[in-house]
Amino acid sequence: MTPTLQQKLKTLPDRPGCYIMKDEHGEVIYVGKAISLKNRVRSYFQKGASRGPKVERLVGRVADLDV
Repeated sequence: MTPTLQQKLKTLPDRPGCYIMKDEHGEVIYVGKAISLKNRVRSYFQKGASRGPKVERLVGRVADLDV
């Protein structure tokens, strides 16, 4: 995880909204929505979280995040 992404995860707002995950080339790889941006986006990056193989591949490619 990049330092920029780590900082963005720390400052996510606790409000509804949309989020965009991008790879290292700036290409959009996922768009999602959440009631709590903070809780939803952070859930992807929690250590020990039970995730399927699709989500594991997605999280491994995320280099940037926009809300």
